[in-house]
Amino acid sequence: MVHRKALGTCASSIEHVSKVANFLRYISAVAAILLGLFLFQRQLFLAFGHQALRDIPFRQVMACHWHALPMDISTAGYVLLLATVLAIPLFFGEVRGLRRAIHLLLAGFILLSAVVNVVDIGLFDAWGVKIDRKALGYLRWPREVLGATSPGRTGLLLMVAALQSLFFVFLLNKIDRHRPYHSGNLAGRISTAILLPGLCVIALRGGPQDDPINKSWSWYSTKPVLNLAALNSMWNLMEVMVEPAEFNSNPYDFMPREEADRLVRADHPRTNGPAPNILTTLRPNVLLILLESWTADVIEPLGGDIGVAPQFTRLCADGVLFTNFFSTGFRTEQGLCALISGFPSQPTTTIIRKFGKFDRLPSVVRTLDSTGYSSHYYYAGDATFANTRAYLESMGFNTIYDENAFPIKQRTRWGAFDEELFNFHLRDARTSTAPFFHLIMTSTSHEPFDAPVDEGFSGSDAQLYRNTIHYTDRCLGAFLDSAKLQPWYANTLVFIVADHGHYLPHNTAQYSAARHRIPFLITGGALQDRYRGTLDSTYGSHVDFPPTLLAQLGLPHPQFAWGRNLFSTATRHDAFWTFNNGFGLADSAQQVAFDANGGRVIELRDSSRTADAERLLCSGKARLQVLLDRYIEFDQ
Repeated sequence: MVHRKALGTCASSIEHVSKVANFLRYISAVAAILLGLFLFQRQLFLAFGHQALRDIPFRQVMACHWHALPMDISTAGYVLLLATVLAIPLFFGEVRGLRRAIHLLLAGFILLSAVVNVVDIGLFDAWGVKIDRKALGYLRWPREVLGATSPGRTGLLLMVAALQSLFFVFLLNKIDRHRPYHSGNLAGRISTAILLPGLCVIALRGGPQDDPINKSWSWYSTKPVLNLAALNSMWNLMEVMVEPAEFNSNPYDFMPREEADRLVRADHPRTNGPAPNILTTLRPNVLLILLESWTADVIEPLGGDIGVAPQFTRLCADGVLFTNFFSTGFRTEQGLCALISGFPSQPTTTIIRKFGKFDRLPSVVRTLDSTGYSSHYYYAGDATFANTRAYLESMGFNTIYDENAFPIKQRTRWGAFDEELFNFHLRDARTSTAPFFHLIMTSTSHEPFDAPVDEGFSGSDAQLYRNTIHYTDRCLGAFLDSAKLQPWYANTLVFIVADHGHYLPHNTAQYSAARHRIPFLITGGALQDRYRGTLDSTYGSHVDFPPTLLAQLGLPHPQFAWGRNLFSTATRHDAFWTFNNGFGLADSAQQVAFDANGGRVIELRDSSRTADAERLLCSGKARLQVLLDRYIEFDQ
């Protein structure tokens, strides 16, 4: 009898312990589902970004799953900590509705993570990034954000999000969450309530080490696509949401401030030295044509595809083409601020959306207005997008024309067809007071490149891109042919430049020099004949436009300290650009791209020229540091 009683007591104890273990089994199953979810989402990211995986060995691609594991565990730790803390009352008694609340919390996380996953896929496709504060800033313009991708692509991504949500919520529902947790040894339940959250905290901070996990843990490769794949999307979103909206300190503090300032001053001397004059008149009209998303890869004289932009090729015979010109960034507003204010793009923010900052920038428009120029801006879409109208007004434009300025017959989601925009300018320019500064911003070649125009290119995304470029090119050629018949053209200097490049048609990496190389052509009736049909290999970027123009007009330009006169032979020229948490710098000797997340060079033109690589790397770090110092100081 004694033996049977002892046996019964032992069985009862095991039963109580097993009930305490019910929660441990439940939470372990949830952890497995979360890690499986992250693995699946990462594989989806890689699958959709397969073009960026070209020439990367399969073993390296698969290695990103291993490198992603610490951040996956950290993200799961956050979710499990919340679920565990909510479940603590269930260790001591049943609480109506609490189990359901925990289940809904976990299901909601799965749904949100699926949406974030496909948003990251779309962002990488367009910008080569995952969600960051710059991307979140565009949520103020949802129509334009949706307009940046095709309905088919959007529908596919939403379907992918729905299917993965259904599958992983189905797995979550298979876990038995109804077993009791509140029986068993009281000390064991208390210990579980204390120790399990502690384990979650250790997991979410990446281990017991002094410094918690950070984004750099995912940066292990010289291939950004692999680093981004290893970066857990939900962990990244949480960091973006909790980080300050503005910089409190410079995130690119590479060297002592005095040294950085000295290097930047040395690279941007105040005097540009002697330079030839290319004008036939002292005060010409200035027409700046900003071409949406044009890359050097479709410009035949720049070594690009043949037959995509034949009119631009023809126009090159009537002007001077710069063969090493680069965009400052990868968004229209970045190129616009650099062209008008001579201010380079920033890696993770955009100054045009910061009231109190952009109005402190210099303006080539104000400088021209002070000498008698009238200034007009022409755009066939919504000029308020990305704070553009506020910036343009602050820069001193006399008149801003947008989609409300003229009747529109045909339009894309971004505005009237370029043909209508050019025709409107031709009508308006007849009454413009000379000298004038006119800026025309095209839009038909904006992604997703689905304008209903048939230019002989169809099929893939690359072909759709070529199709809209060919359309804008045709409109550009017809516009300038008509402009030559106008009385104002003979006294006009015309600048034709892209606002930024694009990864299409050859799927170039977001950080690369090829991604940022764009056409820049100077033509017009006011250009001296000896410059027509010439090529200039000088390295430059958007920020060089203000000092180049003002130098030709004989106007002082010390306020545009980031740029150089492209025609100055006494100045060392180069091109500087930024991408998400990184920069590129190129000159005639070398080019480098530096990833600040991983702290490494990820592109190099010539590995044998180590001294030039080190020189550009040091110079680029100094520029990025000083650029952010200036950006922060605008608030002070």
